[in-house]
Amino acid sequence: MNSRQGALLRALLEASDYRTSADYARRLGCSDRTIRTDVKALNSFFEHEGLVTRVGRQRGAGLRLALAPGEENRLVRLLEESETEMHPRYERLCQEMIALTCYPGPHTADSLARRMFRNKQQIQSDLRWWQGILKVSGLTLSVGRQITVEGPEWTIRGFVMSMLFSFSSAAVRRRILPSLFGSIEPYDRQFLERCIAEMQRDLGFEFSSNAQWQFGVYLCIMVTRIRLGHGLMTWRGADGSTPFFAYLKKRLERHFSLTVSDAEMGLLRDMAHCCTWQWSLAAMSAYEPSERARAFTDAVEEALKKAFGAPLPEDVRKPLAILFESGLARRTCGLVAANPNEESVKYETMDGACLLSSVLCEVPAVIEADLFSPDYARIVLVLLDYLDQVGALRCYRVGLVVNCGIDLALWGAHRIEKLTSRLEVTDVLTENEVLAAASRPNSTLLERFDFLVSFEPMDIDFPCVTISPGVSRADIDHIIASVPLWRRGQEVHTAWERGVLPAGPSPESMFASLHARLTADGLIDMSLERFEWLVWTLSVVKDRTLVFAWCGSGVCKTGIRIFRLEEGDQAECGQCTMAAVLVGAPAERGDLTPLTQGFKRLVEDYADTSDLVSDDGFFVCFPEPE
Repeated sequence: MNSRQGALLRALLEASDYRTSADYARRLGCSDRTIRTDVKALNSFFEHEGLVTRVGRQRGAGLRLALAPGEENRLVRLLEESETEMHPRYERLCQEMIALTCYPGPHTADSLARRMFRNKQQIQSDLRWWQGILKVSGLTLSVGRQITVEGPEWTIRGFVMSMLFSFSSAAVRRRILPSLFGSIEPYDRQFLERCIAEMQRDLGFEFSSNAQWQFGVYLCIMVTRIRLGHGLMTWRGADGSTPFFAYLKKRLERHFSLTVSDAEMGLLRDMAHCCTWQWSLAAMSAYEPSERARAFTDAVEEALKKAFGAPLPEDVRKPLAILFESGLARRTCGLVAANPNEESVKYETMDGACLLSSVLCEVPAVIEADLFSPDYARIVLVLLDYLDQVGALRCYRVGLVVNCGIDLALWGAHRIEKLTSRLEVTDVLTENEVLAAASRPNSTLLERFDFLVSFEPMDIDFPCVTISPGVSRADIDHIIASVPLWRRGQEVHTAWERGVLPAGPSPESMFASLHARLTADGLIDMSLERFEWLVWTLSVVKDRTLVFAWCGSGVCKTGIRIFRLEEGDQAECGQCTMAAVLVGAPAERGDLTPLTQGFKRLVEDYADTSDLVSDDGFFVCFPEPE
């Protein structure tokens, strides 16, 4: 499979019903004919892998994946494992970086070409690409007689780890890690595995399987870098080492016949905390967060209580402290750990994320921590349920209109409120009642309801959503998606514009351009430093569009801007082609749902949300600054 066929397969897996070839063609940025060709290629792939699943076609309806029972998980695994083949340059680029950082030099374009079995011109092209990527992460690639990666030692290691963690672990294990492990003997790898087992016993809980292999990868990188003469001599977390890590230091020195500094063990201890992302209830119960993590939780709780009038539930306090502590460790290590839920948090639940951020991003402890964006999203995810519990987001008054039996009336009211906390059925009415009320000059409908929900279309001049008798999750999504049309019974018109934005070769240059344009338009009044921090923390890259939403201090008036980035070197910094920005005045906090839903509609209609990824588009998010 190539990248387009992989994107088509993912889209088919996500689709719940038939969709036309034209729909998929628009999504992937290709022609209907290409989609038909890719469908044949996918079916051939399924047959080759021994799968019964096929892509079916129905005249007048479109395409649909006919999943055979029990094959979905296997299909997802095959798709993940084939990601390396889907990006022809990916394997070579990763092996180039491993060679530059974990193999003895001197390195030249000729030596890399021989190692990669490629021609020199291809390697030189790759090196220019790496120069742009490394610059964003605070590193430089010196290209002359010798090629070297230069920068702080912990930043180099964090970059290599982040690069490997950005992709399917199955693909990395199968195609990339052998080139790293080639410098480590099997006996040495077994020794490192024993060290990891001992570390888990000392910490009092087991790492997840994913965390175990990630920690094993770091230990290989650490030993290799020390052997090459690039050991750490200073580290911010080197003080206060535990007896176990002092013992482990001696074991590593004796086994590998090298000198391991206290700074290395401080970083190693922090890396152990970085690798505990997946926690069981027993592990959370046994673990005691640090004093700083507990102080952070107290500061966040105080701010939330002041804003929403309710303390944090007791069962949320410890997970929040643990997330903060692990996020601090990753920031200290310079390790950006991808968060698979980041887009769901910042985009799908944008109203709740914006409301929480308007409070969290004013807390001094949060600002000082300067967490990586994925770690900030982890904290917001934990707190979204708190918003529902305290009723912080506006609850919409719904009038349920029925022209059927009592059973459907009761079922509809129950299902609507069960499937979302954002809607309250305040009354159940008959169709005749609604028609009579709507025909009166001074109708009371606006005073009683924000909108109506009906099982049949209604010809009335009042907001009304039609749903199916099943009252499914899709029906609730349809209701919520319609909310931006109304605010207190009136249609919403949020000022928005489209334009072209000049962007330089780094994310910071694009953020500076955004800041200048929004300031000139009178939308914001804040320092560039504050604006950059907000964008780094709150934005998410959706396909090829940077999406940023902020509702809080520093916003002068509400507005939406969708920019096409000028073509140029910015393609080396995340493959973003567009930027979509929503800024909301603090007074808008009470109506964030219609505001953010309307914004997302504009993003879907006008921004670049194609799933198609070019051969260079590996880093779908901006690497964050150190």
